[in-house]
Amino acid sequence: MPEENPQDQESIYTYKGNSPVEEYLEVANIYNKEAKQLFERAQQALAEDRQEEARLLNDIAISRREKAEEFERAAKEKGDDPIVAEILSYQQELCENYIPHTPTYVAPEDDLPAEWLEEFKRPKLGPIARFVAWFGSWKS
Repeated sequence: MPEENPQDQESIYTYKGNSPVEEYLEVANIYNKEAKQLFERAQQALAEDRQEEARLLNDIAISRREKAEEFERAAKEKGDDPIVAEILSYQQELCENYIPHTPTYVAPEDDLPAEWLEEFKRPKLGPIARFVAWFGSWKS
């Protein structure tokens, strides 16, 4: 019997319940993690003044990131579920157009705008609350 090449055999492991979209996204996630690790190692190599190694690691990381983007695009095209495709496209758009939240802060020493002062005033007591307050003061 001729020896069978293990690379030519089909995988004996199956993922029950996983759609091709989920599998593509899982592979893309693996590629993204690998690219992140390679970028970190490239930074370490630069810090240790190993220029050639840093350039090589950067090139490999870029190719891994591009491969991950290809798998993400394939997942968008393969996806039968329009909601998944919409979420993936929105996620990419959000990453590209991200603007960090900058809350407005009013320092305590600054004067508040006049329209805010009306909102911060305590409401006037109603007739029942006035009666309870009067009764409480009369009782004690």
